[in-house]
Amino acid sequence: MPEAQADSSTEARQQSVRAFKKSVILDSAQRVLERDGIEGATVRAIAKEAGYTPGALYAYYSNKDDILADLLCRSLGQAARAVRHHVEAGDQHTLHPTELATAFGAYYRQETGEFDLLLTVFQSQRALNLSPDIARTLNGRLIAALSPIADALEATGRWERQPASEATMQAAALGLGILVLENSGRLSALGMDGPSLTRSGFATLLS
Repeated sequence: MPEAQADSSTEARQQSVRAFKKSVILDSAQRVLERDGIEGATVRAIAKEAGYTPGALYAYYSNKDDILADLLCRSLGQAARAVRHHVEAGDQHTLHPTELATAFGAYYRQETGEFDLLLTVFQSQRALNLSPDIARTLNGRLIAALSPIADALEATGRWERQPASEATMQAAALGLGILVLENSGRLSALGMDGPSLTRSGFATLLS
């Protein structure tokens, strides 16, 4: 086997092993989160669940916040699939952005633990602790989850002068803000519900 080909094969095996071990760590972190909550999900607890020493985890993640952020990347991937399911099941030319925003919100209404994770990772102090690679991946996953909503907004013909990223972030601000209020119990205290407020909010954006 040529030396270059052997080197490439070795690198591919190393990357595969690394990906597998990171998957083990994330699966373990998920179990610890579900059992002990975010505060209980320490690096030591995650390492013990994974069968590693705490020092071994630092070969894959710089700190606990990076682990939580990578878990959130996985969660956002699941939310993105829920939104894409609605895109694939409907007529892409007539699909209303509210339907997609509702699908995104419905995922996190059902997976309340993952929404708590989202709020935790997006805290300003934790965001500052993220390594650059994890931060870029997280931004990409968030945009991928919300871009179908932005595309549907642009398809209405009322966003032509705004960049797609701006439409995406406006959709994110509206949808996530409503979820925060709903999960805190503020909406029910005011006699409102999240899906209805989402529909009226997007109607206002499009008016």
